[in-house]
Amino acid sequence: MSINEGFILSIFRKMVQFKPKLAMLLPDDENEDDDFDIRKLANEITANYPWPIGVELRRLLSASMHQLDHARLDQIFRTLERTMQFLTFVLVCQLAEERIQNRVPIPTKFRNEFSQRFAVLTMGNFAWLIRSVGKIFTANNIRPFIPETSGILNKEFYDKLDFWTPERNEIGHYRITLRDEEIEVRCVEYFKKLEEIIAELAFLIKYPLLTITQIEVLKSKREPARFKHHMLMLNSASSDFSGRSQPFDRYTDSHSVLLVAGIKNVPDQYLSLSPLVVDTHFEIIDSREKLSKVKKDIYLCTMWNEKSRHLHYIGTEAEEKPDLRILSFYDQLVREFEEIMQSFSPEA
Repeated sequence: MSINEGFILSIFRKMVQFKPKLAMLLPDDENEDDDFDIRKLANEITANYPWPIGVELRRLLSASMHQLDHARLDQIFRTLERTMQFLTFVLVCQLAEERIQNRVPIPTKFRNEFSQRFAVLTMGNFAWLIRSVGKIFTANNIRPFIPETSGILNKEFYDKLDFWTPERNEIGHYRITLRDEEIEVRCVEYFKKLEEIIAELAFLIKYPLLTITQIEVLKSKREPARFKHHMLMLNSASSDFSGRSQPFDRYTDSHSVLLVAGIKNVPDQYLSLSPLVVDTHFEIIDSREKLSKVKKDIYLCTMWNEKSRHLHYIGTEAEEKPDLRILSFYDQLVREFEEIMQSFSPEA
C-alpha cells in the first residue's frame, strides 16, 4: 500500500464515524478486492471536507504530487496552513459573536495582541489564535458552534500545531537547503503528521459550507412572510458548485459564506464566516476591470491594512493575486472586519 493510499484509508475510516453511510464504499478486504478503486475514497474526502481544505487535499493527492520532492513538501505545508486558517476563522467568528451579543470577557493579553496578529495571518498566528480562543471558550464555558471542537481544544492538539511553524519558516520559506534524501524523509514524516490533524478534524464533514447569494421575501395576503434563500453548496470536489433555493420562516445574511448545522433549516443554526471567507461566484462581472482583478472563487482573508482599509485575500482555486476592493459588496466586508477588530481592541 502506498503512503497516499494509507492516508486516504485512514482519513476515510475516520469520516465514516461521522457519516456512517460512507461505509458502503469501503471494501470488505482491500487486499483481495481487485475492483476496489481508492480514487473513489479520495474523491469523497475532497468533496466532504470544507472547500478551502478539500481543494488543497485534492492537489496533494493528485498524480502530479506523487514524487517525494520539494513541490510535495510545499503542498503538505499549504494543506496544513489552509486547515489551520479555516479552523481559526470558525473560532474567531464565533468568539466575535459571543463578544458582541453576550459581552463575553476577553483577557487583556488577548486584546493587546489580537490586532497585530490578526492583521497579518501567518501559520504562527493561526496557532496562537486557535490556542488563545480555545482557552477563552474553556474559561467561559462557551459551547463551540461545532460541538466536536471541544474535544481538540487542548494542549495536545495545540502542541501538534506549534510543531509546524518553525518547520514552515525554515523549509517552506527556503531558509535552509535540504538534500533530496532529506526532503524525501520529511515528506513521509510530515505527511503522517498532517494525517493525524486532518483525521482529528473529520467532524467538519458534518457541517456544510454554503453561500447565501440572495434572499427573497415571499409574502401572500394575510400570510406570514417567508424568506427564500438562494444558496450555493461549497462542499464539492470541483468548482462546479450546485445551487439550490429554499424558503424559511427566518432569514440569515445575504452575500455571506455560512457554516451550518444542517441544510433543512439553515436559519436555525448557522455561523457566518464573512468577511474572512468570501465567495465571488455570484458577483456579476460587469466591467473589464473586474474581469482582470477578480475570478469566481472562494477567497480567504490574509492581511488587513488599517490605514488604507485594504483587505487582502488569497484564492482557493485562482492562482492570480486578487483585488477584491472592486467587488460590489466590498464596503460591507470592511465594516464587518472592523467590527471584529473593534470587538477585541484594548479599548473595547
